[in-house]
Amino acid sequence: MFVDGISALTQTEKAIFDAYIARLTTKEIMASLNIKENTLKFHNKNLYSKLGVSSRKELMEIYKQLRSISASEENAPD
Repeated sequence: MFVDGISALTQTEKAIFDAYIARLTTKEIMASLNIKENTLKFHNKNLYSKLGVSSRKELMEIYKQLRSISASEENAPD
């Protein structure tokens, strides 16, 4: 669900997702997108729903796991 959900994100949700992956703070995200806290919360709700997660922490954990699996597959001998 997580990987499929990424392609379903809106432009703003993808920008927020990318900001999370880049480890930006909430204040940095709001400033870079010129949005208020309630707007970020609205986008987070949709973002988390599409990715099947319930928090930013869970999003990061799954992303790290997927990245680790991907790196393992790339380094595996043929």
